[in-house]
Amino acid sequence: MAVKLWTVHFMRICVANLLLFISLYVLFPVLPIEMSERLGLPVTETGVIFLFFTLGMFLIGPFHAYLVDEYKRKHVLLYSALIMLAAVLGYAFVDGYTKFLLLAAVQGACFGLATTAGITVAIDITTSARRSAGNMVYAWAARLGMLVGVVLGIGMYKMYGFRMVTYLSVAAGLASIFFASRVYVAFRAP
Repeated sequence: MAVKLWTVHFMRICVANLLLFISLYVLFPVLPIEMSERLGLPVTETGVIFLFFTLGMFLIGPFHAYLVDEYKRKHVLLYSALIMLAAVLGYAFVDGYTKFLLLAAVQGACFGLATTAGITVAIDITTSARRSAGNMVYAWAARLGMLVGVVLGIGMYKMYGFRMVTYLSVAAGLASIFFASRVYVAFRAP
């Protein structure tokens, strides 16, 4: 008997992952341009925002194992994605360089938590016989989300401006949270 990879819960976590990456990458190509226009900075200086985003991801890394062991992995995913979306919404309203950088650090930390918690949830709901295939499908959902996000971000920015890109990012993130919340993860003893 063949083991089924495509359970409804696995498809939901893959769609949630796709939407989470779209939510992030829709902002990446346009955030430096917006910072430059809003704050009057040269575009070369706005790249520091990605440094703070990455710094946030790396600084939260050592705490990930503790959080997913101490709390439900799905809850770590949901709450970190929700805080990430609050930081994204903040981009539409901030007016200072330091505020942009702090939001980027918060967004990076929460994105790092959400993606790693999402991976553990995907592993938890995949049978051990299909784990390699499941990891590959889950990773391709992220890659597709990066591509779609960049294309959507640039297109939306040209047509409607930065605020609409921000709203699109939040909408994709909320849809991601919805799909992730609908995933059933069976209890496993530590």
